[in-house]
Amino acid sequence: MASSRSEGSSVSSRHTSASPILYQVGPLEYEPTVACRCGNKAVRWISRISDNPGRWYFKCVNARSGGCDYFAWVDGLLSSFLREVLNDLRDEVWKLRREKGDFPAAVEEGRFVQSELVLARNELAISRKAVGEKEAIVGVLKDTNSRLEFERYSHGGSMRIDPGVLAFLDGAGPADVFFFAGS
Repeated sequence: MASSRSEGSSVSSRHTSASPILYQVGPLEYEPTVACRCGNKAVRWISRISDNPGRWYFKCVNARSGGCDYFAWVDGLLSSFLREVLNDLRDEVWKLRREKGDFPAAVEEGRFVQSELVLARNELAISRKAVGEKEAIVGVLKDTNSRLEFERYSHGGSMRIDPGVLAFLDGAGPADVFFFAGS
């Protein structure tokens, strides 16, 4: 089966020039032969204008390159109802093609959003781990603080804190610190 696109028919200004439905047979694959004024076999096209949607017509095969001005409709006039139905169907086909064309962009956007979500989940997991580690440090410090408070009160209030501990508590020291209770 040959497919072809209409050449030589005008198009509604609000739509593209591509036919919404491809031909099932080529423009010269018809019988009986219709000859134009040049004596050549006329091509058979489908009209895509809103006033005559889907109507077959004959036109000179050389019309674009200086051939004759032969033009004839294959069939009779369309009723206004049928014309409206055909225009609505054509518009629906074009709308569906536009929507179909939008799908790759939507899929790509979905993939991008999904990758962003994966990154956000990874960052959340890292943050939760860091919070857990900080909570563990806070727990150790609270226990140490309780122990030191107890030792301070049991030694009559005198206590010596290692300078490394003070630096750690200020955020500048190492994680391994030692507390010494003084007398």
